[in-house]
Amino acid sequence: MNIQITQARYEDAGIVHDVMQKAFQEYQGKLTPPSGALLETPDDVRRKMSNDGGAIIATVNGQFAGSSQYSFKHAYVYIGRVSVLPSFRGLRIGKKMVAYIEDIARTSGVGEAQLEVRLSIPSNVTYYQNLQYEIISKHDYPNQTDQYYTMRKWL
Repeated sequence: MNIQITQARYEDAGIVHDVMQKAFQEYQGKLTPPSGALLETPDDVRRKMSNDGGAIIATVNGQFAGSSQYSFKHAYVYIGRVSVLPSFRGLRIGKKMVAYIEDIARTSGVGEAQLEVRLSIPSNVTYYQNLQYEIISKHDYPNQTDQYYTMRKWL
C-alpha cells in the first residue's frame, strides 16, 4: 500500500474541499452548531491557503484519501480540517498528515502546533492525546450547545 502526503497547490483547493466534505459528512445533522467544515466552499479553502497557510492531500495507491489545512499564527501552526475518507480510515493517514504539517512547522522555525477538538466527539480528543497533544483551554460555542478544547503539542 502506497500512502503519499503532498503539499496541495492553489489549484488543488477543490480536491481538498471535496475530500473534507466527504469525510465530515458523517456529522451532518448530528452536531450543534453544525461543523464549519460542511459549510465551507472551495473558495474558502483557497482563501485559507492564501493567508499564511496551506493544505495537504493524502493519496493511497493514487486515490485521494485525506486532506488537511494549516495556517501559521503568531507563535504556532494551527492544524485544521484533518479529513480522512471513511473507506481509508485505520491506515494511520490522519497521523501521517498531522506529522507532515508538524514537519512543515519545524522547518519554518515554529515550535508549537495547535488544533481544536469538539468535546461532543470524545474519540477525537483521545486521538489527539495519543499524538501527544495536551488540552490547554476549553471554550463554549456561542449558542452554548457544545464545547471544544484547544490542544497543543510542543514540536
